[in-house]
Amino acid sequence: MQKRLTTLALAIFLFAGVVFSQTMKVTTYGVSPREAGISTTDIFTSAYNGLTNVGAGTKMYLQVKLTGGRLDNPTFATTERPSGSSPKFGGTPFEADTSTAITSFLPDKPGKYVVQVTDGPYTATITINAAKYIGVLNTVNNVNCQTCHPSYVEKWQQTGHATMLVRGLEGTLSSHYGGSCISCHTTGYNADTTAVNDGFDDLTFTFPTTLTTGTYQSMVDQFPDAMQKANIQCEACHGPASGHFGETKDSRIQVTYDAANCAICHDDGHYHVYPEQWDYSRHAVATNYPTGPGRESCVRCHTAKGFAQYAKGVSTTDPYFDPSYQPITCAGCHDPHDVTNPNQIRKMTAKLASGVEITDGGKGLLCMNCHQSRTNANDAYVAPKTSYSRFGTHYSDPADIINGQNVYTFGATLGFTDHIKITENGCVTCHMAAYTVDPDLKIQLAGKHTFSMSTPGGQDNMQACAACHGSSLGASFDDVRYFPGGRGDLDQDGTIEGIQAEIHGLLDACAVLLPLKNPADWAHEDPTSAWTKTQLMAFYNMKAIYYDGSYGIHNPEFIYTLLIESYRQIGGVVGVEDELQTVPAEYALFNNYPNPFNPSTNIRFALPKTSNVKLTVYDAIGREVRTLVNNELTAGTHTIAFNASNLASGVYLYKIEAGDFVKVNKMLLIK
Repeated sequence: MQKRLTTLALAIFLFAGVVFSQTMKVTTYGVSPREAGISTTDIFTSAYNGLTNVGAGTKMYLQVKLTGGRLDNPTFATTERPSGSSPKFGGTPFEADTSTAITSFLPDKPGKYVVQVTDGPYTATITINAAKYIGVLNTVNNVNCQTCHPSYVEKWQQTGHATMLVRGLEGTLSSHYGGSCISCHTTGYNADTTAVNDGFDDLTFTFPTTLTTGTYQSMVDQFPDAMQKANIQCEACHGPASGHFGETKDSRIQVTYDAANCAICHDDGHYHVYPEQWDYSRHAVATNYPTGPGRESCVRCHTAKGFAQYAKGVSTTDPYFDPSYQPITCAGCHDPHDVTNPNQIRKMTAKLASGVEITDGGKGLLCMNCHQSRTNANDAYVAPKTSYSRFGTHYSDPADIINGQNVYTFGATLGFTDHIKITENGCVTCHMAAYTVDPDLKIQLAGKHTFSMSTPGGQDNMQACAACHGSSLGASFDDVRYFPGGRGDLDQDGTIEGIQAEIHGLLDACAVLLPLKNPADWAHEDPTSAWTKTQLMAFYNMKAIYYDGSYGIHNPEFIYTLLIESYRQIGGVVGVEDELQTVPAEYALFNNYPNPFNPSTNIRFALPKTSNVKLTVYDAIGREVRTLVNNELTAGTHTIAFNASNLASGVYLYKIEAGDFVKVNKMLLIK
């Protein structure tokens, strides 16, 4: 009997553990105009910005999620609603997966609604406020938005949102401006017949036939009520304010970083596609594990609001500091109220963990606040330690690598490829470069707000390199070769491969020289207190290169010379051609190699000082074929790959112009 009772008690305990480990939550679910138009058979028939403060009669979508379990039969009901209200839920909830379901909800009258979802033993609630639109400067009860929020209103008045309809009606916004545009250029516009809430579309307005200077004021004179809701005002992003007047409880006004709030206008599937591009980015996937109380320093880079708070200088010890979980959304990087920086980005300054202030990089300085080591290299490998858990840089650290900072040089003078100065806006120049529009999805699947250098299908965005290199680098990053000192086999395995494969190979060559348990998985190991200082230094450098993620592309000369010096320090044997290069004494243009070639060759030249360089290829009769370089390069020896796969066999000339130095050499393409 005792054994049976013990077994039963254990079963009850385990069952209780399962139940209590599962949590159910109900949230809003934003739907952009593009998403609402994808299918005619799903429940998403209207666009919705994801706010819990909405215009009365707005069709909303609510999502219930059971973490750690399967939903059985979730039911939705209101436990509180305004007097006389008859809110409507959709029919059978749409099941996104076994643990997630979505239904529609329509709050028909202004006031507070509490929606409760029940599924077996689980319940969850959400509070919603429905209200009417007022207008930013429309005074009600002796107050308006500016009364309580003067600084925000003044900043907003300088933004493009504040003059969107003005510019549209005066003919300066677009030559194709028409009546269909005003749904996103006004406040509270919702054409659904149920949404009668004093939004722009509920008031008398006739679109003008002539768009010119003075048209906007003419509309104000003719339609004063409607024009109180003209332009993209506070309520367009924060929800209608008729229930607000200083009250913030019960969602009477809302501040959100949800991308759906921007997607309501910036994701129409035609001209505006930024949120859809963002959906393909890593920013759209929040890293939930490091956030929450006790991990406040993590949210600086792992959540949208966390970064906004960091940019504003809000301390993690501030009682209003918010460490909650969310992805990096539009409002994380862009300040909706402030036009101080271009594109309203939040920061154009950055400092590395080593204390070095970064000054080059333009708009890319925004990215460098998070995409850096977050570790001072000297603290990592110089300070005596008994434990080296989580040794090395803190994940993504390209800011350190592209700036050639915060690593250990062993006293050597390392090379440097000055991508940070050559690219006007650093990270942005390449990671948001144009790419071919996908014919089916009608958006770019690389570059722009995907921030990716490759499509989900694996096609590399070599157009990002074309501005400086033309098509000389090849069709993918696998093709990009690097020939320091005229030698391309950087890892000494007998095969010349792309620079990324060579750097991978050289990292692995370093790993076998270190006292690792599993050199094949070196990137996920930590050193021990038995390691020498030199080994720790070299291993830190390896991790910095690994977490940079470009494997040579961001800063080829720096990455290679840092790695070869680390290899040498831990006992690796290098050839004469791998010795760190000194600055050349004079300009030179060397013979290309190989020559003859098919279809690729390498053109090497030397610069005794930083110079504006133009390297051009001509055919035999002097017609320009391709410009390989046309920008400033640092002093040193440079190698440029030239791919002639689309050219006919024959003699070609290559000409360098650098300072007062001009020289022409010949090369022969044989196919």
